[in-house]
Amino acid sequence: MDPRLNLTRPVEVRAHLRDIGFSPSKSMGQNFLIDAHMRDLILDASEVGPADPVIEVGPGLGVMTEGLLDRAASVLAIELDARLVQHLRTHLGDHPKLELRNQDATRTDWVRELRAPNVRVVSNLPYSVGSRILYDLAAPDTRPLSITVMVQSDVAERLLAAPGSDAYGLLTVRMSWAYDIKRVRNVPGACFLPPPRVGSTVVHFQRRENPLCALDDPDRFAALIKFAFTRRRKQLAKILRDFKAEDTGSGLDLTRRPETLAPEEWARLTNHLV
Repeated sequence: MDPRLNLTRPVEVRAHLRDIGFSPSKSMGQNFLIDAHMRDLILDASEVGPADPVIEVGPGLGVMTEGLLDRAASVLAIELDARLVQHLRTHLGDHPKLELRNQDATRTDWVRELRAPNVRVVSNLPYSVGSRILYDLAAPDTRPLSITVMVQSDVAERLLAAPGSDAYGLLTVRMSWAYDIKRVRNVPGACFLPPPRVGSTVVHFQRRENPLCALDDPDRFAALIKFAFTRRRKQLAKILRDFKAEDTGSGLDLTRRPETLAPEEWARLTNHLV
């Protein structure tokens, strides 16, 4: 690890980026965390310890990676930008705990990467693909032990939304079924380089020991909620007809609309479909 570069000193980071000819990409959602206090707050919230394998999505310049290497058993860092991969190899060196991959997290085989039962995910998620990555991580056959991420504040509001609210939707149901979700804190734009144009929030997901409701067919559950929330103004009866399914005894009022059903009700409905 290169001790000469302090990734939490903005002046040094700007100078380093100039030296390597790097400009953050807006299309890739590159807003680098440069605040030591916020980094440590995220690491503390993640509860990563010396026995924990960790996956970091979008390590960027490596400020979070440095902290994870001090705390975790191992770190798999997945970075799409080849320029940043080269920077990370130079800055972090041949660290024995680190595996660095130049890879697209949206094309990652999470079932394979999360075979170990207690993997934790920690990330300043690229805002352009953050929701998609979270959706993939909540699949019933992946589900890391915990996920601690920085996301856009509007995504955080969706994740924490209650049934019946405007923000409540597909991502809320998908994540809440499997995880207990809590807001850690909102993050000022000054903690990033460059500052994002949107608000940022740290959210922690703790895998439920038992999901809210057992699922007989997880794939059908995923397909149903995805189908339903593209038709959120329609009643359940109409949605089920279009889905080519029939409720055989969930006990739910089929005049309700998708945003009114709690995650466990979606699970119960799925279990009673033919």
